[in-house]
Amino acid sequence: MAFPFLSQAQQTATDSLGLLLQEGTVIKVAILQDINGRDVSVGQNVDFELSEDILIDNKVAVAKGAKVVGMVTEAERSKALGKKGKLAFSINYMYLPNGKIVKLRSQIEKNLKGSGAAVAAGAILVSPVALIFNGKNAKYAKGDVFTAYIDKEIML
Repeated sequence: MAFPFLSQAQQTATDSLGLLLQEGTVIKVAILQDINGRDVSVGQNVDFELSEDILIDNKVAVAKGAKVVGMVTEAERSKALGKKGKLAFSINYMYLPNGKIVKLRSQIEKNLKGSGAAVAAGAILVSPVALIFNGKNAKYAKGDVFTAYIDKEIML
């Protein structure tokens, strides 16, 4: 290495100069925390990290671990009668070690199918107490991996 005082992240950023990250390039990101439709609200940030290196011409253009940020676009907690929750988010930006910000596109949605009608019918036959049965909340676990795409080409 020509400059032993440069950190690995700085060296990776230096090595990637002059590489073009193409629009539509597929990237994989991992969510950094559990999120649940009952606990988040629309507009809330969601943190991710790049889960695989991005390679261009067999060179690491962006190293695994780069910061990625998204936003909750829909959040609905489960309701009575077995109605299940909803949770959707977008993956918006990737932050590079050299200070550049890469615009991303994606839309991840978990819309659990409810069993509200079945629960209501069963409640009438069995017991009014069944009417207070809540459905499942939509959620994602820390470490879940999602796909996003580079929105516009950018020179690294």
